[in-house]
Amino acid sequence: EQSNEELHSTNDNLAQQKEELITILNKLQKTQEQLVQSEKMASLGILASGVAHEINNPLNFIQGGLFGLENYFDEELENHKEKVKPLLNAINVGVERASGIVTSLNHYSRTDNTKTETCDIHEIIDDSLFMLHNKIKNKIEIQKEYAETKFTLLGNKGQLHQVMLNLLLNSVQAITKKGYISIHTEVNNNKLKVTIMDTGSGISKEIMSKIFDPFFTTKEAGEGTGLGMSISLKIIEDHKGKIECKSEINKGTEVIITLPIK
Repeated sequence: EQSNEELHSTNDNLAQQKEELITILNKLQKTQEQLVQSEKMASLGILASGVAHEINNPLNFIQGGLFGLENYFDEELENHKEKVKPLLNAINVGVERASGIVTSLNHYSRTDNTKTETCDIHEIIDDSLFMLHNKIKNKIEIQKEYAETKFTLLGNKGQLHQVMLNLLLNSVQAITKKGYISIHTEVNNNKLKVTIMDTGSGISKEIMSKIFDPFFTTKEAGEGTGLGMSISLKIIEDHKGKIECKSEINKGTEVIITLPIK
């Protein structure tokens, strides 16, 4: 009878411990989701000034075009048809560019982390470069070589945007003066390989062993959270892929992502 009571007591304790572990796991998962979101928001903060500048340019196009049109409307519009066309074109260019920036931001800031859909990796890379345009122009040459083979990549667009933007932002920040970033994609044996190579400052062997550690960063305050690489690793692993990094001081860094495709 005593041993039965002890068994019951042990079972009750185990059940209680199990409940406590489930609660802890749920809290950890929630914390992890919050960290992923905070890293995303930190990256958006770093990009904010550039994005504001990028939106301001097309708005100036639109404003200039409208100002010119107003002048012609005050006169006889019929006499100025040929002069009006380029103004309308300028407005159209401005609207399309502003719309493109908003679309890129929407792709990046999506919060649905469970949705799986067909992802165009080249569009995701181009979107990320578009968002970094203000940090790249006049300083960095972009070299792209995309695979022409047709393939289907299933994944979460918002998360893959986060990875690509983070890796490209790292490359941009590593190039202090002038340099280039090369992006190469290839398809082989049901695998997609994305290689991002830069001519930046490079990473030492001591630091290389820590780059995927959460909160590890070599960047100045306000330039990074130290979560980008660890979150990128988790996202790629969640997509059943791999991420590798090779680097040499003062020569540059190469990041290789491998993802399964159909």
